[in-house]
Amino acid sequence: MTSPAYNPSLRQIPRSQPAEVLSNPQEVSILAWLESTGRLKPRESTDNLLDEPDNEEISDLMANEDSNDDDYDVSSDEADDED
Repeated sequence: MTSPAYNPSLRQIPRSQPAEVLSNPQEVSILAWLESTGRLKPRESTDNLLDEPDNEEISDLMANEDSNDDDYDVSSDEADDED
């Protein structure tokens, strides 16, 4: 059998011993915790988005999406199944 892993947050207390009362820590918001620990990263500036090239090609492709000939027509298949 392998030896148990060390985990300081786990402890064994006999059943006959009364349970310890856990203190109720003050609730801190995630934002406040991130700011206090220095883990909050600043937002990227929106200037980088404006430097992207114009997406005219993408707009042209999206405009032609309505003319797809490969749309699945359910009503014609249902009519064939009823025959």
